[in-house]
Amino acid sequence: MKQALFLLNMGGPNNLDEVRLFLYNMFSDKNIVPNPFIRPLVRNIIIKKRLNEAKETYAELGGKSPLLDLTMQLIEKLSTKVEMPIYPVMRYVPPFALPALQECREKGIEEILLFPLYPQYSTTTTLSSYEDVLKACEALDYHPKITFVKERYYDDPGYIKASVEKIKEALGSKEAGEYDLILSAHGLPVSIIEAGDPYQSEVEANAAVLKRSLEDEGVHFKAIRLVYQSKVGPQQWLEPALTDTIRNPRNRKVLIYPLAFTIDNSETRFELDIEAREIAEKIRYEDFIVAECMNDSDAFAAFIAGSVEAYHADTAE
Repeated sequence: MKQALFLLNMGGPNNLDEVRLFLYNMFSDKNIVPNPFIRPLVRNIIIKKRLNEAKETYAELGGKSPLLDLTMQLIEKLSTKVEMPIYPVMRYVPPFALPALQECREKGIEEILLFPLYPQYSTTTTLSSYEDVLKACEALDYHPKITFVKERYYDDPGYIKASVEKIKEALGSKEAGEYDLILSAHGLPVSIIEAGDPYQSEVEANAAVLKRSLEDEGVHFKAIRLVYQSKVGPQQWLEPALTDTIRNPRNRKVLIYPLAFTIDNSETRFELDIEAREIAEKIRYEDFIVAECMNDSDAFAAFIAGSVEAYHADTAE
């Protein structure tokens, strides 16, 4: 059976003209704003309030999100380990699912393997991307088998190993015992969690497994804390908030690790490494380290390739 691998992610603007499209598509998503009656109003308010600010953010990052370039570097590395076409498939900006599926149909691909670049499952990320692929298949009247290689992997040993490597790399030769490790996950409105979304429980489990693995590796931080970032709008979001934690330091030496992201994007490069760093500098932190996401790390590429190989082994039995 001819297969292709889709790496699923939210995406990020590839230029400043795409910022509006990104916000429009995100806040048109029924998984992000479940109520269809208020969705257009919420979308319009957010675009009006955030468009210029968001453009300024991406301008500081060089005029675009780093996400797609980093994903392509990961695909380049994966292509030496996985013998099938690999596509980046973004939810809110190009490259979208539809053209990737058109190409797959032309190539006679019979099965699409999905690997979400979201470690923890959420209706707002993994489910939204999955539904988007299904919708594009319907639009094309193309009916390949669609399978998750991994639907979630927040506690998978290969993923945890790759996380530990990035934290140790960021720490370098510094003494872990002098630092607090802040695990920063993307926030969600509490209402989405209360509706049954498993994201918070999986993030908490991810943090617990990572903490144990660091200790097993002999990396003992002074404290490890889980926080949430990227709040939008007035509703209640998951807490504690990253900015509150940074503004009220228990320790002025911290290492921040982006727990819910595998590829660097504006939330990591701007929110963590620029905005949060500015707060830390104003209140005179002694050291403020922001770890990179996994991006195209050897360990992460090996984990994805190993997941595809394990899927093939399971289906061959």
